[in-house]
Amino acid sequence: MNLNDGVMDITYILQNLENLDSDVNIDVKGVLVNFNSKTFIVSVHNGYPIDKVMINDKIFDDFIICAWCDLILIPYHHSDNKMFIFKEFVKKQMEPEDKYFTDNIRLKYISNTLIQIGHIADNPIIMYNCLKYNENMDHINPGSPIYNEKNKLAGIVSKVINNNNQSDIYCVPVNYILKALSKKDNTKIYTLGEDIDYIDKINNYKIICNKIYCNLHKIYIPVDTYIAVHGDNSTYISIVFNNGRCKRVSLYEINNNLSNNNLLIKNNQLLLSYGLITLLYVLEEYEIIKKIGYKTNNLTWNNYNIVY
Repeated sequence: MNLNDGVMDITYILQNLENLDSDVNIDVKGVLVNFNSKTFIVSVHNGYPIDKVMINDKIFDDFIICAWCDLILIPYHHSDNKMFIFKEFVKKQMEPEDKYFTDNIRLKYISNTLIQIGHIADNPIIMYNCLKYNENMDHINPGSPIYNEKNKLAGIVSKVINNNNQSDIYCVPVNYILKALSKKDNTKIYTLGEDIDYIDKINNYKIICNKIYCNLHKIYIPVDTYIAVHGDNSTYISIVFNNGRCKRVSLYEINNNLSNNNLLIKNNQLLLSYGLITLLYVLEEYEIIKKIGYKTNNLTWNNYNIVY
């Protein structure tokens, strides 16, 4: 069975936008994933104000937008033996010598990249795998699978940025996909309501320079990334403070559906999400983008060709 038979064309029908002559739709890809005997279509929302999802001319209004990462999960109840379904996964940290592909194109893993959720300053940061290809990849859409030579799923394309005849592919790691599929509630972002400077251990993992060991990727990651990934409804963690005091605490919910908000006001500042910026590209509102002069995480979006 061809792996491409499991890559689906998805159209997002956005929430009603006033003063526009027609509806705004966004086209992405999605993949079928089987987890705990249930099948889901997995793609990325990238902060768009999604109202409905259309696949093969059928409207899906039962979907989960993950607030803590870019993923959207769509329960899939149809049985089709001709569709390729990912059932095996690359659960280890990517390495430069590993072979990864998308659309049968060989990619090179470069590094892990940490970016604020929704690209909004002061939000918790989340990790992406960054891969490169030495040509522009205009035809690779968000939601396309990243896989190895054994057709095991390694991640989902979130963003593709073309610059100087090469492409930077930002991938949601497959461990985040599996984590999202196992969570009780993906619609909230959690943080720790304690001062990290006074904490020695969390869940028996040593805190070193505000970082904690992550079993998912076998590397140290920022504590707020760890909390955002592992945070869930009714989740408690164990803390050991520097003075030896122990405490079992519940996580603090900082916002609901935060990553799907396109405009936020924090500390009297107007903050713009990645979803809004790319939506302006879709609407060809280039002058607005120039006036915004939007910059985030060393990436100046209006100087790059963003594939959306």
